[in-house]
Amino acid sequence: MHTTDGRTTPRRRRRGIAALAAGAVAATVLGTAAPAAAERGSYTDPADATASLNDLRRVTVAHNDGPLRLRVRVTDLRATSDGGPAGLSVWVDTDRSTRGPDLRLGTGLQSGTDYQLVRTTGWKPSSEVLTCPYSVRLRPAKDVVDLRISRPCLGGDTDEVRVAVLMDDRFDPSHPVRDWLGARRSFTPWLDRG
Repeated sequence: MHTTDGRTTPRRRRRGIAALAAGAVAATVLGTAAPAAAERGSYTDPADATASLNDLRRVTVAHNDGPLRLRVRVTDLRATSDGGPAGLSVWVDTDRSTRGPDLRLGTGLQSGTDYQLVRTTGWKPSSEVLTCPYSVRLRPAKDVVDLRISRPCLGGDTDEVRVAVLMDDRFDPSHPVRDWLGARRSFTPWLDRG
């Protein structure tokens, strides 16, 4: 700080240094602030469907301002149907005020299979196939399935979600193997949008 004649007084110098220091601290904090991260949840499932190569082992869910992302890990994901026809269903609940899930994303667990996102009434899927952006990527080398559901599919302003996951293996039709993440028709805890 300078006087009208160009000299700096000690008192003004201390105030100026304090103001510069406060500005530097604020710039450092703002400059290093991390971007908003997704609220994540990771849920393990025991080896309880060992009759299937696709026994669920872990589901990771990330909910942020972008798409809802899920990673489903199974015991032994194969590109071909060596283990028989198997599928994965993910139900998404976006509204606490209604009963049950609002969406179902279903996919096969072999390369080249189709996948589809539909609205649901409770646990019953409708015939309304959604055209908003969503994707499924099978990664056999890592034994994972990556799923993404865009915000428009979720309803845009959805602040919370929870999911339920089911693997269904029909290699032996007389003894189908069904593996829920947790108990039958159970959901993960609600995840706030990060």
